[in-house]
Amino acid sequence: MKRPFGRWDSEGRLGRRAVLAAAAAACALGGLAAAVGAEATTPKAAVTATTMTAGAYSDAPKPPLGYRTPANDGLGLKPGKIKHVWMIVLENKAYDASFTGLNDNTYLWQTLPAQGALLENYYGTGHSSLDNYLSLASGQATISDDQADCPAYDAIAGHLDTSGSLATNPNYGQLVSAAGPEAPAGQNGCVYPASVPTIFNQLDAAHVSWKMYNQDMGNPDPSGTQPHSAGTQYCGAPDKTVGPTGGSSVDYPVPQSANATDQYVARHQPLPWFESMLDSGDCNAQHVANLLSPTDGLYHDLQHLSTTPAFSWITPNVCSDGHDPVCAGNNLSGGWSNPTTPKSPVNYTGGLYSADLFLEHVIPEIEASPAFREGGLIDITFDEAYPQFTYDGSYFSVANSSLYAPTAATSLQDDSAGETLWDRSVNWEPTGPNTPNVTAANGQQLSAGPGFNEFLDRPSSASAAGTNLIPCTSTGLITKGQCYLGGGGAVPGPRTDAASASPGSSTIHDNAAQLTDEGRTVTGVGIPSGAYVGTVTDTPATATVSSANGGIVDTGSFVLVDSSGHPLQTTGTITSITLGADTTATDPLYDAYDPTTGGGDTGDVLISPYIKPGTVSTRYYNHYSTLRTLEDLFNVAKASPGLDSQGHIGYAAQPGLAPFGSDVFTNPRGEPWWGHSYSFAGLSYGSSGSHG
Repeated sequence: MKRPFGRWDSEGRLGRRAVLAAAAAACALGGLAAAVGAEATTPKAAVTATTMTAGAYSDAPKPPLGYRTPANDGLGLKPGKIKHVWMIVLENKAYDASFTGLNDNTYLWQTLPAQGALLENYYGTGHSSLDNYLSLASGQATISDDQADCPAYDAIAGHLDTSGSLATNPNYGQLVSAAGPEAPAGQNGCVYPASVPTIFNQLDAAHVSWKMYNQDMGNPDPSGTQPHSAGTQYCGAPDKTVGPTGGSSVDYPVPQSANATDQYVARHQPLPWFESMLDSGDCNAQHVANLLSPTDGLYHDLQHLSTTPAFSWITPNVCSDGHDPVCAGNNLSGGWSNPTTPKSPVNYTGGLYSADLFLEHVIPEIEASPAFREGGLIDITFDEAYPQFTYDGSYFSVANSSLYAPTAATSLQDDSAGETLWDRSVNWEPTGPNTPNVTAANGQQLSAGPGFNEFLDRPSSASAAGTNLIPCTSTGLITKGQCYLGGGGAVPGPRTDAASASPGSSTIHDNAAQLTDEGRTVTGVGIPSGAYVGTVTDTPATATVSSANGGIVDTGSFVLVDSSGHPLQTTGTITSITLGADTTATDPLYDAYDPTTGGGDTGDVLISPYIKPGTVSTRYYNHYSTLRTLEDLFNVAKASPGLDSQGHIGYAAQPGLAPFGSDVFTNPRGEPWWGHSYSFAGLSYGSSGSHG
């Protein structure tokens, strides 16, 4: 049965499944026609119909007849023209959260795309955070410990698969965990062995300078707490020692949350997670620095061409990258005393609001530098997509999205994959050996895949064959006859919320109310019989205090209604309510059959003299595409041949994978495009932030 009423029901999910079924039939009849087109033309944020089991090269798109390998690997610019790259990685937003006006982020949404290119279909490679940073740096696919953000700092046990070739082995060049496919988090380890190279190793080999700038790294932590960083000499690792595989989070902890003085987390930068970096001799001030250090931070280095690295990876803290909805420390809202010293904040609002404040400070500094003028490229990306409708106060939008329903269908969009292979955009990526998408005979998903079942509710048991039920748990192991949930949730049971309303009111104030609660039964003192959750409204609020002090960024409420959707009135004062349990038929996030294949569409912004202002690309790219682009731009192949003898490592070496092409680099002659002069002298400090 469906819920008795509501703006959303299961039609979105069922409709998508019908599309997938049609695609499956088309694939069976017409090969790749249903999965691949000359160029993807699906509506924004929709998932192209495809039922490929990601990772199996037998299912991967093949080169069309007559296909010719493009010059320069398909890169839209001759290698060597771009001399400096700055990459900034933000957190946890779907394209429609960042680039449609849902949030208070006009600088990222409007100002920056007007200066360069907006990639409308740029995908993360998995969920949750860390796996995306590692795929960007190394081309390694997801592994469940990384997907769980590595609660322990321990070594991965396994081997690098070099059997066969890129053409015959879908896992060629991938680290195979000794724990087996879909081994639950905690059994694989987190730090890759020295046999796994990164882009930084490639740059070293090619004698290309680089530096990692981490905001807040090395800041003091409260007494008695685990420091977030062991220091520059350990590449910003959370601990001085990499523990043995399966090491406990007590012995080898990885701090996951921010505090008032230190909002740096090691899971948002790649260096500490590769022995090839820890053993490289690069863990020093030349290569790793606090972003705002006055002596070796970004602003300092940008002053002169000679001190600016060719490649700069910029990691904002968990407030400035948009991760935390309410910040534990300074969100930069008070403005700046000087380029490296922010004033005290005037609020603690996070999300895309604080990310905008960060970008408004850093981007003009880069654009004013001599290195940017020499041939620069700024890449502002996200690790992964989070649904653009408001689940709760965690990843708040200024307004609830009316574009996409809060259903499993929308969640699947943010768990989808995308890249361009053989000049065709496809909703596909290889899963790698450790997180395959495994489907039972009845079509039910038994595994988490690269998308980690994120934002979905899955069955508590699965029918692997016939009617034999097997448990689906977060500790499941497919090789032992168990279904692995990964990050998937359970169908919600009853929930009691603190709430408030006066007698005779139809509006219940409940900050825990979510859009997915609409249609659930409501009971409690003062609640009339036959009551349901009606329209849920989230109202923006400025966080006037920090997260530790109870700051909030939205207030929630809903209309109390009957089974027909007509308003009901409370019969007494409301202090708490209980929402009834969902079922598989009524839970809008429930899905048993669709695989989660990637990290969803986040969008991406690139700015360069080699890009015409206002460029928009609809071609599909992902983190593997970015890695391949960097390898091509810096022409590392001669010094670091990679897996394909063309300088590409990991899944950046996929046959036919496209780097950023002429759809991105639309001004190949590189004539200056800016309409006014950027200069350090023109940057203003000492005033309040523009957001108040």
